[in-house]
Amino acid sequence: MYELIFTVCSVVAGAACREANPIPLEQHVGLMGCLIASQVEGAKWVETHPNFYVSKYTCQPARTFARI
Repeated sequence: MYELIFTVCSVVAGAACREANPIPLEQHVGLMGCLIASQVEGAKWVETHPNFYVSKYTCQPARTFARI
């Protein structure tokens, strides 16, 4: 299982970039599926956050521990 993580930057605040919350993918989605999903999910994310753009995306195995 993979999760997709976007690095997003503010259009308004110049170089203010941060990592967005991870997007968990379906359990059957592999690495190639994650790469394909990055385009679709990135477009959805930017549509709901018009003052940001996606500068980078990362596919990584889903974490098995809680985030703090």
